[in-house]
Amino acid sequence: FVNRMFFEFERRLAYPETRDKTEWRQWRQKLRRALRRTLCLDVLGQPPTSVPKVIETTECEGYLRQKLAYETIPGNWVTAYLLIPDAPGPKPAAICPHGHVPGGKDNVVGVSKPVGVAYAHELALRGIVTLAPDNAFMGERDRGDERNGNRVSGCATGWGRLNQMGLDLTGLRIFDLMSGLNLLSEHPDVDPRRIGCAGLSGGCWLSQVLTALDRRIKAVILSGFFTTFVQTTWHGHCVCHHPFGIGLVCDMPDLSALIAPRPQFVESGLSDKPYPPEPAYSMVKKAYELNDAPGELRIHRYRGGHMFNGKKSIPWLVEQLT
Repeated sequence: FVNRMFFEFERRLAYPETRDKTEWRQWRQKLRRALRRTLCLDVLGQPPTSVPKVIETTECEGYLRQKLAYETIPGNWVTAYLLIPDAPGPKPAAICPHGHVPGGKDNVVGVSKPVGVAYAHELALRGIVTLAPDNAFMGERDRGDERNGNRVSGCATGWGRLNQMGLDLTGLRIFDLMSGLNLLSEHPDVDPRRIGCAGLSGGCWLSQVLTALDRRIKAVILSGFFTTFVQTTWHGHCVCHHPFGIGLVCDMPDLSALIAPRPQFVESGLSDKPYPPEPAYSMVKKAYELNDAPGELRIHRYRGGHMFNGKKSIPWLVEQLT
């Protein structure tokens, strides 16, 4: 019954299949407004530019690693790593959300064993200032529950409690990431005109939503979660990636169409069966063609499973930002 319901309804704000620039501009405005309502970002208000507290500083080969904490809403503290390459002067930057992986932000900077490559670390080695924050209810911010001897994940706990108050977990995470973009834009080591984004898995989802909503991001790597809602929700995926009612508004390829014509690079493992990139990639490819920018969308299908590969995507992002 539910499957039949899904295939009988249509999303209200699918991208326009036209080359008319006016229709695209109007669609972008409508979808961004709808996404802000769906994610409850209108309730949260304007993301602040927080003054971070430096908790610790570590000299690494090629860059300085600072562990930060900054407040985005009174009482809501984000823990993050900021990697600053040794080169002098303002540099390109990238925000690097982590996915559903052990270690949270530690994973993407190489403090803990990465899933694939530690992409924030690899970007920093190539001269990119990188910010790697913990997602709300993950990493150091994980506040899972014990129920009847079984641990309930921080995602489920956060989604349920925020939902009770008319808020959304993806929305809170995007709000925190927008505050992180403010932090990067104001940092003396960063050129605010050259900011990118990269994420794996759940970090891919957050990178896709963030880039769709925030035009300060010039280019993005989407790794390991470039697919459609029916290929995730229908197969027992974590509730944290599925805001209430978002399928009535758009599908995931519409988010990437909202990014167009800005550059985006999709990477997907040939063995990563739970998150197939088709038909999403073909849908987004058509959107780029309609925007006269087919060369701004790339894909790398690599041998391997659910991991950040980076062999082609990381040099590509460096080239886009430098």
